Amino acid sequence: MKAPLSVLFLFTSLGCKAHGWNDRSMVYKFDDIKPSANLTWTPCFDGFTCSRLEVPLDYSNKSVGTTSIAFLKLAGKNATAESPSIIVNPGGPGGSGIDLLLSNQALASLAFGEQYNIVSYDPRGVNNSGPSLDCFSGNAEARTAFNRLHRTGVTNISSASFEEQYYSSSIYGEWCNDAVKKESPHGFYVTTPAVARDLLTFIEAEAELAGQAPSDAKLWLYGISYGTVVGATFASMFPDRIGRMILDGIVDAEQYYDNAWSVNVAQMDEAMGTFSSFCHAAGPEKCSFWGPTPANIIARMDKVILQLQNHPVPISNAQSRGLPALVTYSDLKALFVTSLYVPAASFPVMADILHQLERGNASALVGMFDGQDATFDSGHVIQCADSYRRNKLTSIKEFKSYAEYTVSKSKYIGDVYPIFVDSILCRSFRPQLPDSMVVQGEHLSRPVSLFLFASVDIGLDRPTSFPILITSNTIDPITPLNSARTTSSRFPGSILLLQEAVGLTQDYFSPDYSIQSSTREGRTVTFNTFRHTFKAYSHHPISHARSKPFPSWAVLPETCQSGEEVSR
Repeated sequence: MKAPLSVLFLFTSLGCKAHGWNDRSMVYKFDDIKPSANLTWTPCFDGFTCSRLEVPLDYSNKSVGTTSIAFLKLAGKNATAESPSIIVNPGGPGGSGIDLLLSNQALASLAFGEQYNIVSYDPRGVNNSGPSLDCFSGNAEARTAFNRLHRTGVTNISSASFEEQYYSSSIYGEWCNDAVKKESPHGFYVTTPAVARDLLTFIEAEAELAGQAPSDAKLWLYGISYGTVVGATFASMFPDRIGRMILDGIVDAEQYYDNAWSVNVAQMDEAMGTFSSFCHAAGPEKCSFWGPTPANIIARMDKVILQLQNHPVPISNAQSRGLPALVTYSDLKALFVTSLYVPAASFPVMADILHQLERGNASALVGMFDGQDATFDSGHVIQCADSYRRNKLTSIKEFKSYAEYTVSKSKYIGDVYPIFVDSILCRSFRPQLPDSMVVQGEHLSRPVSLFLFASVDIGLDRPTSFPILITSNTIDPITPLNSARTTSSRFPGSILLLQEAVGLTQDYFSPDYSIQSSTREGRTVTFNTFRHTFKAYSHHPISHARSKPFPSWAVLPETCQSGEEVSR
């Protein structure tokens, strides 16, 4: 899922030991590193090591050529030559793991422990990894024109904006198709199954570098949001190659490969509803939009929404001689949807903006909707290539049904969500991809063909070599809890860990996390998440959030109130 990745913690406190360093000067650009089919680590970015691993564009036909995948490693202070590397898979699609790890080094010690190496990477087509594709071929004017035509505001099926968004969406795919034809012949070779195969290549290359048998290499992965699709795909394809795997903030892989995003709105209004409870409990000193009851806060928020829907606010900027602007209902809805990713950080800001709107000041919302750029090429290209043979969102009838569904399920987010995710852009993509690179068929568990072998059942009846830990917040507005339950049911032996919190992914995940079972027995379960002895005695444990919006006040119950709900 598209997400503000910089807010996610995800890492371990590590030092500078590296295995297989090259005797070179420190580098600060991946372009300065020569790609190699053998894994080599070059000192980079003051405390890290980098590698550009050369991989086949098409694993089923290596004559097509190669591309390079950028990897970044933070070596553990207490790591040894035998220490596994935990790969952090960013969200997206289109998220850069390199940027994520570089910007979160200071938070490393909060995650997995100093006995491990932490590795992240840019998946195919993203940032420092190939193959690259610029759909508008550097034509900024054309890109701006498309955004102006397509991003008409919320997807209101009763107005012209609905048809404008549908028909203009074909323009994007046609530009991407043309760019591939003329400039980047393998620009669509960026699918998630190919990324999963790249990860297998990496762990085998890492094992070979350490003098171990590549065939025995196992993947240790922490996947976030879209990274859970990568993890689920890898586990389905290579169930016997799982060392440890945590999937956090679950995207339903079946829905993802179908380009069907309707399930994602399931808990959005539930999450928005917590804003009023949080704000009321915080009190007027901590929440500027405070009211005497949660119901009062909701009523006033609804009034602000209605006022802006009926009367956009002009911002002249005449006195400052700045650019004039018009704040619209779409700007407010964009604020809501982005705030739901990280309520703990965003709800106080949202409260301040609502307070200002109530007083007639809309300047804080200027450009909020326009700031959500639809044409983030790498993300859309990956998403559209992945879903090409299974896309269930192509006709105007399907688009209307989808928009009607999201509106019916979410009062606050439903009308902005279709243009926010913008999956309709995939309808005119025409990627010419080999069977080895796509998931086909009706179910992820039964593709027609996958990778080197035909008719592979990547199915749900084969347990993984080590149980997958699937984690979710009890209220997840972006990757809802039901997606976690569904994914857990697909992998025999997997563990579903719930945290009683609101937002995308779990904010803190220490190596020793003691949690209370939701079963009637009330047993305590301790997860040593990436240690060699992983023990789980309950299938559906639940923990409590450590951070909440408007700091220093508590609104969540101290004991689980939904134990029976999370027990199947």
